Amino acid sequence: MYQKPAKKSLGQHFLTNPYYVDQLLHAIAATSDDYVVEIGPGSGCLTQHLLGVCQHLLAVELDADCVQYLRAQYGQKQRFEVVHADFLAFDLCDLPRAPSIWVGNLPYNVSVPILLRFLDLADTFSQAVFLVQKEVAQRCYAQAGDRHYGRLGVVLQCVFDIQLCFAVPPEAFSPPPKVDSAVIRLTRKEKPRLDYLQHPQFQAVLTRCFGQRRKMLRKIFQGMLQPSQWEALGIDSQLRPEQVSVDEFYQIACALAADSQ
Repeated sequence: MYQKPAKKSLGQHFLTNPYYVDQLLHAIAATSDDYVVEIGPGSGCLTQHLLGVCQHLLAVELDADCVQYLRAQYGQKQRFEVVHADFLAFDLCDLPRAPSIWVGNLPYNVSVPILLRFLDLADTFSQAVFLVQKEVAQRCYAQAGDRHYGRLGVVLQCVFDIQLCFAVPPEAFSPPPKVDSAVIRLTRKEKPRLDYLQHPQFQAVLTRCFGQRRKMLRKIFQGMLQPSQWEALGIDSQLRPEQVSVDEFYQIACALAADSQ
């Protein structure tokens, strides 16, 4: 059993409740055909169970103490490898093959940049299952009209179908965080909107809109789009950003790009 305390500087909160460990493993549903990469295995609460079912498990861990523990516990197993690295700086070309499943209890302080990195990895896996802060989970799966709807959800939903699996209370962790957590599943869309993300104006439109989310579209784009253009787009210019769909953001980006030519 891992004995060293969690490190606040790394945002560590180790999942210790057996019920929620089982629930998370059920959500992952790894099989003997899966090559799994675990981000931030920490004390190994998932690692030992995943090793019993998956074809191969590679763990990416930043904490040297955790790496030492995992190597001591599981290093003799041929189907296991642990890499001492920061996932955000980890060269994915070093992976021996494309994983079928990504999993992890993501540190709260870097969960958003980790999730955004998966926009460039969508072609390489079938699903990802992550334990994150509940507020971040809500932002990921929120739809237009929800108060948590924002840039993070829009860009992720261009590529993934995002499902809330279940909530996890603070007392399931050691040490307990001050907020609730949740497990989400990311599954690549059959027809991801990669062209949206690659459009030169799309990200700028999202940044502009959600930086002024209380304003109406006509105010946000005053002097940039005329009433006749809103009418041609079929978008109500009195909407606020949280009411605008992913497709409508793309339409706005296209209209701005056409005007700049």
